[in-house]
Amino acid sequence: MKKRVLVFNFFAAILRRGISLYVENLSVALEDSGVRCYEVRCPKFLSRLPRSMINALFIFAEQCIVPVVGLAFDRTIYPYNSVAVLAGLSRRASVVVHDLIPNHTRDRKLAARYIRGTQRLYAKLGGDVIYSSSGSMRIGRRIHQFPDSRQYLFPNTFYRLVSLRSETPPIRENFVLLCSGWGEHKDLRGALKLYLESGIFRARPLRIMGLAGHTRDVDSFRSDHPDIADQIMIYPQLPDSAVVAAYETAAWIWIHSLREGFGRSLAEARLCGGRVVATDIAPFREQMDASTFLYSGSAQFTSAVLRCESVPANAPRRPHLEHDQLMAEIERYISTD
Repeated sequence: MKKRVLVFNFFAAILRRGISLYVENLSVALEDSGVRCYEVRCPKFLSRLPRSMINALFIFAEQCIVPVVGLAFDRTIYPYNSVAVLAGLSRRASVVVHDLIPNHTRDRKLAARYIRGTQRLYAKLGGDVIYSSSGSMRIGRRIHQFPDSRQYLFPNTFYRLVSLRSETPPIRENFVLLCSGWGEHKDLRGALKLYLESGIFRARPLRIMGLAGHTRDVDSFRSDHPDIADQIMIYPQLPDSAVVAAYETAAWIWIHSLREGFGRSLAEARLCGGRVVATDIAPFREQMDASTFLYSGSAQFTSAVLRCESVPANAPRRPHLEHDQLMAEIERYISTD
């Protein structure tokens, strides 16, 4: 009989990036491994509610509904860094840790406090832990975050993206694709300032992906700089096929961020053969190759752009080695009682 795994993919109908995308690819891998995968999702019509109410529903579902439903499954996966307190009492549950950013005590946000609180209780009970990157696993072990837990590495995978890539070399257009977001760590305002001060706007229009409707910073920037407002375009929330098309048609991809757990956008861009300019942070350094150019500060940014544009527009596609690694780790995970 096939093993049955329940995955708490609450935000799948609300957000199409980040953890939801991680879970969708993980589900493909679980099914390919011979596992029956089921997901608990928030109904799409609830996405119209205020974000505070959605977050309250998330906590209720995670703490009260999923532990009960999970009793009927061989394994239950909590993929949002937080976990049901009751899950620590069961050896069939596991929490996915994507990064240790919320674990800094100086982060006073309610979401960070919730993650820290549930992780601490869960760690005391010795519940299973899944890391989504080797970098996060390395940090977690160094700080002894889960000293008594069985630990697994389920790396980010790219089944959907790989299946949608073009078979022939894509035709690159004249725009720069900025992969960003609305969180403080994305530093969208800082990226827009670099775009202006570097003078790139004179040669390359800017298209921004990943804002999911949160356009306030860009709107404000356009108002302050009307002379280049028409050089900036914001993508709406895109289906997977359009995301791949954006990666494959951009002259080069720009990923500006202050902190990341893994840096999925960089990996996706390189899987699509795109040249990448990105901030010099540890997760990006781990993925760096001959078609990735890192910077710290405005002077290095200009240099990174010049070096990027000096190499062929269609770079060699990054191999997706994570897929084999994930399959081997799923086998170990499922076979553990």
